[in-house]
Amino acid sequence: MQAIGEPASTRIKGCRVRTSTALRRMSELGFDFAGIHAIDSLDDHALSAVRSLVDVIVDEMLTIEPVLLTKVDAVAPVARALRKTGVRWLQLHRTWSVDGLDALLTALRSEPLNTKVIMLVDPEETPSRELTTEILDLVDFVILDHRQGGTGRLLDSRALHRTLDVIPIDRVFLAGGITPDNVASLVSSYRPYAVDAQSSLLGPSGDHDVDRLVAFATAVRRLGAEGGAPRAIR
Repeated sequence: MQAIGEPASTRIKGCRVRTSTALRRMSELGFDFAGIHAIDSLDDHALSAVRSLVDVIVDEMLTIEPVLLTKVDAVAPVARALRKTGVRWLQLHRTWSVDGLDALLTALRSEPLNTKVIMLVDPEETPSRELTTEILDLVDFVILDHRQGGTGRLLDSRALHRTLDVIPIDRVFLAGGITPDNVASLVSSYRPYAVDAQSSLLGPSGDHDVDRLVAFATAVRRLGAEGGAPRAIR
């Protein structure tokens, strides 16, 4: 796993990870992040499923970082979820108010996990420069995606460029319609901190498809770090 601030190639995040099989395969292929969903609820049942996948990572020493992804927008349940699961990366896939974000981060600072927070910004909603700047002052990264998520639809290029005028590219997880066929072009054009895919990695059953995972990871890693050699796929 590459540390924040370390010169590196674009990281890879796969979302909607639900099985230990997918988690192991993604780790083998060099995915850096696994998005584990607890979208609408952070109740004990949802957190137990998250924790079981985190335990696989820890017990088997997998080289992939779990990311808890949720649309729950209340401070107490989010902070509790991080405590119970031990996840150190949090993706907020609903726009929080600045005051709400500040309250959440205040609560998280009292925890020992050193949580990294990724905040959704939907470029097609034309967020104001002022609001985007305020969000950047609070969170570690933003994910540029459609609010709904998992649409398989690319972001509007004009809206994306307009948003990237405000947000440093090295703080961006780029999502929205990214596939094994277009990811290399997008990485070459933007060089984001990470690319994020979901629907393009799933097979007809709704589970992660090994061939699609391999194709996606290969396309990104073939580019390698800027000025460096491509990273081999394990």
